[in-house]
Amino acid sequence: MVPIQPTFNLKYFNFFKNNIENNFHESFFLSWEDALWHLLHIHKIKKDEYVLVPSFFCWDVVKNMNDHGLKHLVYEVDKFMQPDTEDFVNKIKRFKPKVVVIFHSVGMKNPLFDMKKVWLKYIDNESILIEDCVHKVLNPNKIIFISKNHYLIDSLRKVVPIQGSRLFSNHKITRVTLDKVIKTFWYRNSIIFWWILMQLSLVTLSLTKKITIQKYVNLFSEYAMKKGYDIIGDHKLSSVGSPIMKYLSTHINYNSIYRSKEFQVRIYLEFFKKKIINNSNFFLFPVDEKDYKQLRGYPIGIELNYSDQFLSKIRSKGLLFRFELNDSLWSKKFKVIYLPMGPHLSNEQIYTVCDKINMAIR
Repeated sequence: MVPIQPTFNLKYFNFFKNNIENNFHESFFLSWEDALWHLLHIHKIKKDEYVLVPSFFCWDVVKNMNDHGLKHLVYEVDKFMQPDTEDFVNKIKRFKPKVVVIFHSVGMKNPLFDMKKVWLKYIDNESILIEDCVHKVLNPNKIIFISKNHYLIDSLRKVVPIQGSRLFSNHKITRVTLDKVIKTFWYRNSIIFWWILMQLSLVTLSLTKKITIQKYVNLFSEYAMKKGYDIIGDHKLSSVGSPIMKYLSTHINYNSIYRSKEFQVRIYLEFFKKKIINNSNFFLFPVDEKDYKQLRGYPIGIELNYSDQFLSKIRSKGLLFRFELNDSLWSKKFKVIYLPMGPHLSNEQIYTVCDKINMAIR
């Protein structure tokens, strides 16, 4: 069995604290949504203001935004998750959204940042611009701010074995008040509880050689992951992250992660260019070589009419893939899975993934 989620492994961490050179401010929250709720509070975003999100975006998060009083707008992205710039600009001009989200899907750099002169001038000075980095292995030394209220938020649990999200800003933001810390106690610890169970399962999976144990432990790790995901963002108040997780976030071994991911992408590319590129049921995304090291996973696009059949086949072979952001508007037309990457995986396991996919598409 191959663990899909980042599994606790010392290769993910440095012994010494990272040397951060950039001049920015960092806050640590329980999740991406908790960071957003805090921004809505400190910027005094009123109810019924618009939030602009891409069509490839978690709809559960959108629903939580609506529960916090926002009204959502969607700008289109194409089959390859590239934004429709004209639609993006038109929505900003027409609706003047108070929150604008630009998503680096799968960890691929969003091209909107290379054409900021086209759209940045239309964003209100008091609006919040959120660079959504939940799929990126975000190195703080590489952060660039493009406006006063430009924020970067990641989601560490998706790319490293840490539960929490870092909020980066170019100015100080107020801390979460003590009463909120107290009121979100059970919410926070429920999420940490399921995260710990997931990680214990994943570590067990990596240690045991017995197929039967691997099967059920793998299924339980997926169950624990989903339970945690279901709870995240549901509290009306923002919650801080765990101090232990915050400490670990300052010891992330970016070089180890980047090296392993770059090498693993090349393995996948070599395999899929032979097996998938001429298969009409699949399509590959135009991943720039510079993005290899920052991907959450290697993305494989699947045509809608074949997607359920393929997912059933691949899961029957012990790879617990799922359709990513399957509740998004984009996913009504296409499906995507992310192949596992990271230093918790050996080269042999990456080749195993390739072999099992090869058997599934025959």
